[in-house]
Amino acid sequence: MKTVVVRSISGLLFIAVMLAGLLINGHLFSLLLAVMTFGMISELIKVPGFARQKPGVLYYVVGTVYILMAMALLIVLAYAGGDFSGKLPLCFFILIWCSDVGAYCIGSTIGKKTGSKKMAPTISPNKSWAGFWGGMAFALIGAFVLARTSMLEFPIWAALVLGLLIHCSGVVGDLIESAWKRHFGVKDSGSIMPGHGGFLDRFDSSLLAIPFGTLFLAAINLI
Repeated sequence: MKTVVVRSISGLLFIAVMLAGLLINGHLFSLLLAVMTFGMISELIKVPGFARQKPGVLYYVVGTVYILMAMALLIVLAYAGGDFSGKLPLCFFILIWCSDVGAYCIGSTIGKKTGSKKMAPTISPNKSWAGFWGGMAFALIGAFVLARTSMLEFPIWAALVLGLLIHCSGVVGDLIESAWKRHFGVKDSGSIMPGHGGFLDRFDSSLLAIPFGTLFLAAINLI
């Protein structure tokens, strides 16, 4: 019970900080990005030390580029209209959260009851195909609602494709981080958020979902 309370409180604080950084003004948005970037790169550097391994230069270069690419594209999304607006980045995160919540709810209930096959048992034993389809359904519903309420000012078909892309790429991003942690023998990338882990644990899906979603919108001239 205590764990659930801790997770709930830290989760609500996390959402409050994200909303403040995304919606109040460009200065807080820049501060949010700086904290996120610094936190993730710090964990990228720190985690190999737990396993007393010394990765080569390529590890640090690829990992840093992987993180910076998503953070830079958040800036592109925020200034897509010329002036700062955190609405589009917020929609991206809402779709990522919808995907995560759907995967957890369906995977931990229906998936366990039906004995759904695991997606990648050697990388992330808790992820099932039931959770994957549940996350997709929630992401599509979220995209439809965002389009209908004009939070996403795109045609519904584009919003649905965006939701699908964000879900699928987010799952891959999650699996990449799971494989990374398994390689170094750690459970969480950090402990900045009690009950949730580190920055990379919270933004693993975003690191692929943001680039794929942004590229899609750019390809069809919506940003």
